Amino acid sequence: MVVELIDIKEWNLPMFDLAKPPIMGEYEPLQQRWADKIKQADGYLFICPEYNHSFPASLKNALDYLYEEWGRKPASCIGYGPSGGIRAVEQLRLVLVELNMAPLGSALHLFNVHKKIKNDLYHGDEKDAANLHRVLDDLLWWSQTLREGRQRVHPAPSNE
Repeated sequence: MVVELIDIKEWNLPMFDLAKPPIMGEYEPLQQRWADKIKQADGYLFICPEYNHSFPASLKNALDYLYEEWGRKPASCIGYGPSGGIRAVEQLRLVLVELNMAPLGSALHLFNVHKKIKNDLYHGDEKDAANLHRVLDDLLWWSQTLREGRQRVHPAPSNE
């Protein structure tokens, strides 16, 4: 298993205003680079703050840039904020369903984050660690299972 952190801030995706909807699959160059990166993954763990009872516009924008690349893949979330990011995660799941993803019920909700940051690093407690392991175990299982399903439906071409 390979894990890669993708920070959407580093991608600098302008607010989506392209003429063709992503469901058509006709991408501009930046969209294509983003698509190439996203389609490499078998599953996603979104780390999501809660702002005004929802998730940030930057995340919605990054999701909206693509369509097919997200599909039939599991996603879970780590939410944080005054309510542990619960409302942000719930709203994010609605968008993930529309992208044909499989949002998992397991999520990690971090409370009092500001009290657990020391030297710019988050130091969770035992409960946070246990919940993170549960979320990662679920995500790994679903990633492997859905990858096998995608491969059965669209097998890789043989070299024979």
